Amino acid sequence: MENASSNFDPQVLARISSLKITAINMVDGILTGQHRSRHKGASVEFAEYKDYSPGDEIRHIDWKVAGKTDKYHVKQFEQSTNLKCTILLDSSGSMAYKSPFEKEESKINYACNLVAALSYLFLKQFDAVGLTLFNDAVVQHIPPRSKASHLQHILHGLSTLSAKGVTQVENVLSGLAERLQGRGMLILVSDFLTHDQDIHKSLKLLRSRGLEVILFHVLHPDEINLPFDGDTIFESLEDDPTVGLDPIDIREEYQKAIQEKIDQLKKISNGLGVDYVFMDTSIPLQQALSYYLLKRKSLIKL
Repeated sequence: MENASSNFDPQVLARISSLKITAINMVDGILTGQHRSRHKGASVEFAEYKDYSPGDEIRHIDWKVAGKTDKYHVKQFEQSTNLKCTILLDSSGSMAYKSPFEKEESKINYACNLVAALSYLFLKQFDAVGLTLFNDAVVQHIPPRSKASHLQHILHGLSTLSAKGVTQVENVLSGLAERLQGRGMLILVSDFLTHDQDIHKSLKLLRSRGLEVILFHVLHPDEINLPFDGDTIFESLEDDPTVGLDPIDIREEYQKAIQEKIDQLKKISNGLGVDYVFMDTSIPLQQALSYYLLKRKSLIKL
C-alpha cells in the first residue's frame, strides 16, 4: 500500500500535474472540431460532498447539512454507465528502456502518457475506468470509477510506479479474467517482451467472458531495428544474462524475429476480434492515438 505521505511528495505532485496537462491537451486536441453528442443512457448516483464555491449549482447544496452546521456542502454525483474499462499497464523492467543516443522519454513515460490520455477520455465521456499495474503479478489495482476526481487516483498510480521485475502477461490476464465483469473493456499496454508463449489462451478466455479487448504494443525504434554498431554490451532490464556481441552479426535475424513477434500478436488479435495497435515511441503520441481513435470511433461518442 502506498505511504500516505507520498501524496505530498513534490516530485509526485509535479508528475501528476504533468500527466494531467498532457492528457487534457492531447484529448481535447484530438476532439477539437468533432461534434460529440451528449452521453445518453446514463443515470447518476450520489458519490461525495465538496465545499461550496462560487459557480457550483445551488440546487446541489445539501440544505439539511447547512441547517445543522451553517456550512454549505455540494453533493457530487457519479455517472453510472454500462461501460467499465480496466487498463492494464506493463510495469516490468523492460518498459524502462530509454535510448542511449537521444534525449527522449522512456517507453514507460510514453505508455504512462497514453494511459493518462485514455483515462481522461473515458472519464470525460462519463465512463468508468480503472488501472492495474503488473509485471509477473498485479502490483497495484485501482478499481474502475466514473467520477471526474477519479483521474487523480489513476495519475497518482502512474506517478509512483517503478518499472522493474519480469513480465508474465498470461498469469496476470488469467487471474483478472475471473474478476472482471462481462460486457466491459480491457486495454492492455505492454512491449510484450516476454518469454510467455500462450497469450492466445488468455485472450481467448477474456473474449469468452464477453470482454472487449484492445492491445497497445509499445516498442522503441532501437528494439525494432537494433541500430547499434561495433562490440556492444547488452544488459538486461529483467532477468536475462548480460551479452556482449557485435549487433551487425545478428541484426538481420533479430529484425526478422521482432517482426514475426509483431505479426504473431496481430494475427492472434485479429482471429479473436481483439484490437491490435502498434505504437512506435518515435511517433508523437497525440498523432498515434488520434490515428487510432479516428479508425475506432466507438471510443469517441460522436
